Amino acid sequence: MHVLAIGNQKGGVAKTTSAAALGVILSRRGKAVHLIDMDPQANLSEAFGVEDGEGLLFQALRQRGPLPVVRLSDTLTLTPSSIDLARAETEFLGEPGREYMLKTCLEKTELPGHVPANGDVVVIIDCPPSLAVLATNCLTATEALLVPMKAGGFELRAVGHLTDVVRLLKERVNPGLRIVGVVLTEAKKRRAITPQVIEEVGRLYPVLGVIPEDAELVYATTGGTTLKLKRSTALEEYRKVVDKLGEELAWLNVK
Repeated sequence: MHVLAIGNQKGGVAKTTSAAALGVILSRRGKAVHLIDMDPQANLSEAFGVEDGEGLLFQALRQRGPLPVVRLSDTLTLTPSSIDLARAETEFLGEPGREYMLKTCLEKTELPGHVPANGDVVVIIDCPPSLAVLATNCLTATEALLVPMKAGGFELRAVGHLTDVVRLLKERVNPGLRIVGVVLTEAKKRRAITPQVIEEVGRLYPVLGVIPEDAELVYATTGGTTLKLKRSTALEEYRKVVDKLGEELAWLNVK
């Protein structure tokens, strides 16, 4: 089992869209993929038309038990979220070992469905837009962090702050954690700031893709029909991101 987190403490940067797109693309290539929606807004769950009406993810974290799993296809499964998860930010704040709740639950979780010949399962976590308890759990459980961001000055500052947090977590709780790259989302290449941001962020991390605005992908994710989407401009660019991620993370390659 290998874990990739999609995160940025700044909201509205297409984290959920990126997680959904990467999961679908990898699963269509025959990779066994499990998505975890760690955002109480539950947008990733909604992108696949799934609800966690009983707050099962929150209960699993509280009890340190197996995660709830919903099968979406032969190669794709999902742990859905709900607003109940927001309680974790305050309820778990004083608990010892609170950074390891998700990791512990994931280790106890059996993932049904297709398992490829090499046995690898890729877990993709959609992180909440914060750096509090839930986000810390995501970064403690993962091997690599992919950072979606928009082209802007505030967004650049947010990446700088995230870099500091990742460095701290790497020192204290997760030595294997690293930022594997950045994806520029909802990009307008003709805007003067876009190449400037690409240059600036490229000094820190590989820029793995520039994803254009695309109504088709937005409609699919907000309408819960992500699995039915076959082609879109943004989806084609995300396929290139998956290829580049495979160069950085050997376990993402489909054999």
